[in-house]
Amino acid sequence: MIKIEMDKKMTVKMIATDMDGTLLDGQGQLDLPRLATILDELEKRNIRFVVATGNEIPRMRLLLGDLVERMTLVVANGARIFEKNQLSMSSFWEAGLIRDALAYFAGRERELQLVVTSERGSFVQEGTEFPLIEKVMTKEMAQLFHKRMNFVPSLQDYPFDKVLKMSMMVEEAAAAEHARLINQHFAGRLSAVASGYGAIDILQDGMHKAWGLHQLMAKWQIQSSEIMAFGDSENDIEMLELAGISYAMENGDERVKKVADYLAPANTEAGVLQVLEQYLEEEKG
Repeated sequence: MIKIEMDKKMTVKMIATDMDGTLLDGQGQLDLPRLATILDELEKRNIRFVVATGNEIPRMRLLLGDLVERMTLVVANGARIFEKNQLSMSSFWEAGLIRDALAYFAGRERELQLVVTSERGSFVQEGTEFPLIEKVMTKEMAQLFHKRMNFVPSLQDYPFDKVLKMSMMVEEAAAAEHARLINQHFAGRLSAVASGYGAIDILQDGMHKAWGLHQLMAKWQIQSSEIMAFGDSENDIEMLELAGISYAMENGDERVKKVADYLAPANTEAGVLQVLEQYLEEEKG
């Protein structure tokens, strides 16, 4: 158990948190009644609650249920924003970038478990299996994930438009090297970032969770110094750097811990909820 530290002088107007490895427990689940109680208190204080994730909206709706109506979702690592369950913003890849990225992965689509996420859904090559996915989800959630995939004969030949991101999954030990090679090949065009458990998100260069938060900050007239953020993986770093107060999860990547102001208890101990409950309790005092 770690001691929870926080800046008691800080004025908080936005709380932003990652999902997998952060807000969700080790089985990809969440105590919804406990979160609902926290949202009650945040709403009394006019504090916005934002989930910032590499996932897309269908999984978030499954995990959060009716609570999606009470928060803002920055999904696909910043490429889409949903406010009260309604789409408010999207950012798509140019056609040439889609073509070049698919060409880079040609012949390895199944091996790398490549997923192309567009406005119309998530697409994978026929025959692709996802043996690693149960590391981050329950068996039931993994089955739902598989059912939501659109299996097509060839990703190379599919007429994609409105692509939000691509992603892949490899053994965790190999993720950093795969990301490095993609970043080297597409320098200035695409950015590959590890999101934990061997998952890699491939985004337009400059697109990340903090980009999505910047759109909300401008809309809501919130300063970075008024944001509290939580994360555990490499794709959370920009968000933690942006926030006035930042927490890395105890289970987080060492690079993330170096960036964050404080440590939160592990996701398996509901660390985000613990910190927020303590913050709200101290606010009462």
